[in-house]
Parts: sequence; C-alpha cells; structure tokens
Amino acid sequence: MEFVQFDEAWRVLRPVGVEVVSHTANELRLSLTENPQSSCFDIASSDHPAQARLPNDMPRIARGTLPTIVEAIVHKLHLTTAYVIPVGHWRQLFDGVAQGMASNEKWRATDSEATVELNTRDALKFQPAEFHILRDLVKCVLAADDSATHGIAIATTGSPILIEVMPAGEIAIYTGRSDLAALVRDLVAHASAAKAPVTESAEGSSARVSTKAK
Repeated sequence: MEFVQFDEAWRVLRPVGVEVVSHTANELRLSLTENPQSSCFDIASSDHPAQARLPNDMPRIARGTLPTIVEAIVHKLHLTTAYVIPVGHWRQLFDGVAQGMASNEKWRATDSEATVELNTRDALKFQPAEFHILRDLVKCVLAADDSATHGIAIATTGSPILIEVMPAGEIAIYTGRSDLAALVRDLVAHASAAKAPVTESAEGSSARVSTKAK
C-alpha cells in the first residue's frame, strides 16, 4: 500500500468517469459521470439505523455480507489496482477503524507512517496482494460508528466503477457500462436473502437499481 497525492490519483481516475458530487470541509462525496449505460446500485444493511427513512425497494442485506459483495466485485473484475479515498480525512478514518484493524500489521504500519497525509484525502493505492487488507478495511468501516467521515470510496483505473462504503450500513455501487451493471446486479441478487428480482428506474441517463423483496 502506498499513498498517492490526490491530484495525481485524480489524473488517472477522472478519465474513467470519477467525479466530485459534493465537497465540503468535512466530506468529499464521489460518483461516476452519467452516460446512457450508467447505473447505481444502493444497498443497505438489514440493521441500518434509519431503515424507516430508506426507500422500500432498497435491498436490505446482512451487514456482515456487504463486504463480500465488494470483495466479489474486485475479484470478478481482476483489478490490478484499487484506490481508496476517505470521505472525511485520513486522521478520522484511521481513528474510526483503529480497533478493528489493530491486528493487521501492514495497516498499522501504514497508520504509523502517515504524517502529512492525516489531514488530506490523498488516495491509498492497493495492489492485488493487498486486496485482503482492503476487504478487512471495508468490514471495519461498516463496523465503525455511523459518522459519514469514516466512510470510503473505492475506485480503479481498470473499469468505470466506483464503490462508496458508509459506516451506517450503506453501499452505493456506480457502474459506467452495461456489462458491469449486469455483474453487480447478479452479485447483489445472489447476496440478497430474498433472492428477489432486480428492478431499474431511470434517472436521466442513468438508472438506480434496487432489489425488491417479495
């Protein structure tokens, strides 16, 4: 794992469609540029603290299963590189996952060596040999408190796909091609206990996809 300055990471991620949706002092939220093939899959944990306010057709999946969806996407796409960008700043993210990642030696080393990065949103670059650490990080983000500043975005230069993981128990998966949307749809349907059909609702040139429980 190595830190890459935000501007440097942005130069390689912007061509695949990664864009800023909102940027405040506390939060950076990313998405993909819309196109005729783009879709977004919103998934919530079955124990989400704000379930009553979530759309009825938003799939609910056990919190412990959500990381397996992210892991499956990474492996199915045979990614060679993944970039993690914090929603807040690295200081907040390191603090938020400190307990859960305490047994991971490589993560602890990255944490202890980070100095100038702590107050930045520089990207942390993962190679395939480190994807198991990325999987553990996703698990710990979902186990952190529900502060949005402990969330992360995962992007890659290999495919137009972006995954946002939020501690409250939400995952948003943005895809920029129809084949990627089909892959994610199958993974979500497989992970869903209801094994329900997937429906799509168009939003401009993109579609927001949900799995409706029967």
